[in-house]
Amino acid sequence: MFVVLVGGVLAGCIANNRLGVSERWAKIIMTAVLVSFEWLVSLLIIWQIPLTHNLVWLPIIGALTMLIITAISMVLFSHLKLDHKSRMTLVLAGGLSNLGYTGGAFVCFALFGTQGLGLANIYFILWIPIVYLVFFPLLKIHEIRLSGSAGTFKLGELIDPRMLPIPAAIIALILNLKGVKQPDFIADFHIVDIFVYTASSLSFFAIGLRVNFSRIKNYINLYFPLAAVKFLLTPLVALALVWLLTLTGHDLTSLVKKVVIVLSACPSAVLMVTMSNVFDLDGPLASALWVATTVIFVAIVVPILFFVLA
Repeated sequence: MFVVLVGGVLAGCIANNRLGVSERWAKIIMTAVLVSFEWLVSLLIIWQIPLTHNLVWLPIIGALTMLIITAISMVLFSHLKLDHKSRMTLVLAGGLSNLGYTGGAFVCFALFGTQGLGLANIYFILWIPIVYLVFFPLLKIHEIRLSGSAGTFKLGELIDPRMLPIPAAIIALILNLKGVKQPDFIADFHIVDIFVYTASSLSFFAIGLRVNFSRIKNYINLYFPLAAVKFLLTPLVALALVWLLTLTGHDLTSLVKKVVIVLSACPSAVLMVTMSNVFDLDGPLASALWVATTVIFVAIVVPILFFVLA
């Protein structure tokens, strides 16, 4: 997956900076990924994840951490002199983290093996539903207001193809809770892997289209407050939640606590860039923030995690 990440971003950079491919293709490609792959991946992943009672607190910690740090980001970044689109992009970068196979889940696997990877998947069970059931409708409301409409969100807006992940997540939860088994061919032919690698390659390429290294320096003053949110405040929030659980008699195992630490110190999510492009926020800023937090994560945070937790 690391090869897909680096190769996709570099290919996008070369296409834009050397071959003259327009940045406008970034939104087109990411919208196509959202409509074609994202909802299917959400459906298939949520459908097959084991929802047991023993680890119920793990996804709750993940969801609460995301919501709390998003609220903190809204307060902190409201004082910065930015236009509304850029501020919303920064809030998304602060609240949404890369917990998947290109970020936290991979580190959990490298540190703790398949058990760590399994716990990482449980941690963000509620992450995708909340993103699609809370963040997407809010961004849709924002888009409606910008278009000059009345500014009310109606259920009919879910017909928008970009909103397909919402009903997909609901259907997947129902199928999962009802105990409906996935068809065997999905696992036999590695359908989810194919969708994930295809969607990831296209998304990273689209990000690369909007990564202009000469322009990245324009956002240096934003990298420091965002890094503080991602790599200091977010772990503190997660640890506070673990501490509160311990006080109420719900003591988590050592491995679960370590997984929480790793996943609370992740860079900004790729989906943040996708959402910024699809809903006409500040796409170039989103790409720059993703690159900056990912570089910090790989170069500084991951070595510290290995030193402390390995």
